[in-house]
Amino acid sequence: MIDCKVTGEQIKYAEDLVNRCNFGRRGRGDGNREQQFVGVLGQTVVADLLNLERPKGGEGFDGGYDVKINDKKVDIKTMGRTVPMQEHYVHNFVGYQVGYDVDYLIFCSFNKTNNILTVCGYISKSDFLKKADFYEEGAIRTRDNGTNFKTKAPLYEICQKDLHPINRIEDIFNGIR
Repeated sequence: MIDCKVTGEQIKYAEDLVNRCNFGRRGRGDGNREQQFVGVLGQTVVADLLNLERPKGGEGFDGGYDVKINDKKVDIKTMGRTVPMQEHYVHNFVGYQVGYDVDYLIFCSFNKTNNILTVCGYISKSDFLKKADFYEEGAIRTRDNGTNFKTKAPLYEICQKDLHPINRIEDIFNGIR
């Protein structure tokens, strides 16, 4: 995993973009403003790390992917947390997005208490669908700390340990092919 200190400029960029554009366009499971901010922030930081174009918004449906790496369509998924990422944690993927034309998923975690974005790992969409657990909308999910929540949408979960590891930026370019 790669930890990145998020800059004030990156936060302001993501906040401004979310304030100007509604990134929830599916009609269901769109995420509130905070969730949209975390997602756009993850896209912004990863784009900066990879020297790719930042998200712009306002251009209509993006086709379900955020960036292209080695001519592969990649969706960057970021969850907000208040603690550092751990191997036994899971990453969520809203089931309404499963039909989008995407080749790979990169999963990130944004620690809101210290403004650290962790680029956690990547996986091909086909391997993701084989390894992830699926939960119907309304299922009760219990976290490992004993708290629980009711899913608001169909939900896929994949454990951190099931992702391809990222220890250097080159791992992304070498692995996504």
